[in-house]
Amino acid sequence: MKASTRRILTTHTGSLHRPPDLEELYRKKLAGEPYDDDALQKRLRSAVSEIVQKQAQIGIDIIDDGEFSKVDFFSYAKYRLDGIEFRPLDKTVVANKFLHPAMKSAMSSPGVRQRFAQFYADTEPPEGAATPPSVIQMYMPLGTAVEPPAIYACVGPLKYRPEEVRRDINNLKSALANVFVEEVFTPVVAPGMFATRHINEYYRDDEEYYFAVADVLHEEYQAIVDAGFLIQIDDVSLPGRYRIQVPAEGLQAFNQWADLAVRALNHALRGIPAEKVRYHLCWSSQNVPHTDDAPLDHLVEAILKINAQGYQLEASNVRHGHEWRVWKDAALPDDKILMPGVICHATNVIEHPEYVSELICKYAGVVGRERVIAATDCGFRWRVHPEIAWAKLEALVEGARLASAQLWH
Repeated sequence: MKASTRRILTTHTGSLHRPPDLEELYRKKLAGEPYDDDALQKRLRSAVSEIVQKQAQIGIDIIDDGEFSKVDFFSYAKYRLDGIEFRPLDKTVVANKFLHPAMKSAMSSPGVRQRFAQFYADTEPPEGAATPPSVIQMYMPLGTAVEPPAIYACVGPLKYRPEEVRRDINNLKSALANVFVEEVFTPVVAPGMFATRHINEYYRDDEEYYFAVADVLHEEYQAIVDAGFLIQIDDVSLPGRYRIQVPAEGLQAFNQWADLAVRALNHALRGIPAEKVRYHLCWSSQNVPHTDDAPLDHLVEAILKINAQGYQLEASNVRHGHEWRVWKDAALPDDKILMPGVICHATNVIEHPEYVSELICKYAGVVGRERVIAATDCGFRWRVHPEIAWAKLEALVEGARLASAQLWH
């Protein structure tokens, strides 16, 4: 990873709004309606080229393909694996989504759901979407490409199919022709994130299952790094598991699980240089109370064990805006880079560049200016209006410019 040696570099989390016509093609595919796959692939290639150019034009230094080819940040992986079985859900099961462990929400704890019961009743459809339907309808008038409610189970030995990652790599390489940016990353799912959302019915225990997932995901990680890109490990499983497990079983039980999740991730990263890896952790993307979020100081020990050079953490979320102070006590190794989110994905309010600069300088004051890259809290798709998302990225670039002028005089 490049460090901010002359100025504060900028990046984001990965997920950007797909063009409406591409979104509609994906919606038809996921809904089982007739669609033209050749047209979808052609539009995907052109859309990746457009999104790469737009990021570069705005001035984002470290960019991606907008995650345009993926249904979401973790579910995409099952389409690249043999050994996963699809099981549709009927309305009765959907209405009682917490009956099965695989359907247990990590977006909010039972205690918070009880405290704010009317809020969740008013804003969630029966299947428990993290974004109110009115928001989706507002931002995606042609329909939203989401999977039908289902359970996915591992029923046989996992095997990786590389066709889709090869397509993604080729699309991104083609889009980068004549485009100058500092670096390029591709988001990938963490083994623990995937394993907690897909039932294990084949491997003898969690450890064997997590490491089997790590083995197949290693093939994806390696292919992306071999292509010359950084990988970004997307993981909401640490804070998600925390909010469910700690109230029920205690902190020690969570720490034991976190140890397994980190060991599995490092197994997936074996042989890949840490400087090719950035790790993204957020407290879930939904616009909800967040009073059950894990404190960063309860997670930082596990985070620092991950073999990544960059740690991208949600920081502008008002529930976590104070946690820059955690790094005063946490022993961040000299070769690591912090990538705090200085733009929030959960509000349509556009941050003032002076505020962005101020937050960047707080982190620079703790760990040093060269070890800070300005980022966003999480992905924008479904969370804010597309126009707002681009305005927020412009505020990120301007805020980094102001911070650079102050930090480098």
